Amino acid sequence: MLKLFDTVTLKNDDPETGVKAGTEGTIVDVLGNGKAFTVEFFDEDGNTIEASLYTEYTPAQLQKVETALILT
Repeated sequence: MLKLFDTVTLKNDDPETGVKAGTEGTIVDVLGNGKAFTVEFFDEDGNTIEASLYTEYTPAQLQKVETALILT
């Protein structure tokens, strides 16, 4: 289940925003009790892809990035 501040990737290119499949982003808003999400995606220079902030992505369009906790 996706939640606020999860790191996700886009499964397929989004031609409307220019976000390419595999681009990582962070969920910054949960809409409709998890039916859609606002994701802040970044370009290769670290700049926010502004159009992505005005797009609602469904859970089917996103893949959660699993991170491993490294204990030292």
